[in-house]
Amino acid sequence: MINDYETKTMKQVIYPLASLFLALSCGGGVGKTIDSEPSVQRVRAIKTAKTRSDIYIEDQSRYSPSFIKGLAAYDGTISLVDNYIVTDHDTTLFPEIMPLNQPVVFKATNVKYNYTLTITRTNLTNFNYRFHLDSKDSKVVFEKSGEAVLSSFFFLATEIDDDSETGEGYASYEYWDKTADCWFAIRIGSDADRNGKHRARLNYGCKDEKRPTMALADCPTLRTE
Repeated sequence: MINDYETKTMKQVIYPLASLFLALSCGGGVGKTIDSEPSVQRVRAIKTAKTRSDIYIEDQSRYSPSFIKGLAAYDGTISLVDNYIVTDHDTTLFPEIMPLNQPVVFKATNVKYNYTLTITRTNLTNFNYRFHLDSKDSKVVFEKSGEAVLSSFFFLATEIDDDSETGEGYASYEYWDKTADCWFAIRIGSDADRNGKHRARLNYGCKDEKRPTMALADCPTLRTE
């Protein structure tokens, strides 16, 4: 006779597999289609993801350590396979809007400033970035560079931003560069606009209110060139 513990364990294995096979049969997610026949090795590996502390990762080099660390707060099973994440009930593709290892430039302007953001996607979760805020006479007002990491819980829901040019709302993915004192957020639109341009919004702040910061939350929507 199967006891309660064995029943619970079986559910933890069966539910992620059922979600994976359902998504595969429907070509799940947005963008690239997931392989229709995952290898036996991958399926066996996913079966090992039985507990919250057992997160199966096929290739750790494809994700930031901080992204993986953030997944520990999720109350359920997780498997990272190819370019998708399998949770208890869903299979979600990682955003691959930007090309891999190719710089992409976003720009915007208003009556006071010129905004320039350059990002380079290095794996499924990370961007290297450079941001410049220049005055109209080309003097640098603010600049920042570093690495921004995809929010660990991106698979639960996308963010919603308003296009400062059209007023329309659009879905976006959020990437963070966090230190002990400050944070810099880059939100990349999940789809291009009507003219085929990709969009980005920015935000920056620090815990220390005495430290000077830029009110980037009010900056216009940046677009690719």
